Amino acid sequence: MEAKTDQKAQQKRRGFLWKVRWTFYGLFIALLLFVVICLAWGIGANLRWRYTDLDLPIDRPEKLEEVDALQLRDCRLALEKLHSELRENVDRALDGAASRNELLRRWNNWNKSWRVNFERIGFSCRLTEMRYERHPALGVLAGIYRLLDGQQKALDRMVRSFLFENARQLQELHNLLEQARLQESFSADSLP
Repeated sequence: MEAKTDQKAQQKRRGFLWKVRWTFYGLFIALLLFVVICLAWGIGANLRWRYTDLDLPIDRPEKLEEVDALQLRDCRLALEKLHSELRENVDRALDGAASRNELLRRWNNWNKSWRVNFERIGFSCRLTEMRYERHPALGVLAGIYRLLDGQQKALDRMVRSFLFENARQLQELHNLLEQARLQESFSADSLP
């Protein structure tokens, strides 16, 4: 009699464990399915997304064949603007700061914002594709995009190495210029 009640108790326990196990399996599969659906929806919803803070009045075209002349012109103008900003900031990179850390901080801040705009333009204008056989004009712009990328990286390395190698001389030059200004103002004050 006791054996039958032990068997019934074990069967109930096994039945309960079986139900719990399959409940956890079901919840896990439902969670995985939810994550997959959310990822698919999130990616699908952002396929036509573009950066709205750029000064490009175009939507990112679905296909390369949909790029028209006005969009190409806007992308070219945006690339020219990035190029001129790069040249101007390299000229201003070493102006007026007292220390190497200040120069590096200014350069890094500008460099980060330039890089963000650069990548946004590349994405919005579809300049990051691998091939442009059907649209040679876009291929030319992509070539400009790649060259700007290389030029910016090379200039970044040059500015950083210049700042690290010449930090002491830059600090000394700044101190001497400041001292000369002070002496000039002192001598101008002492004149009758």
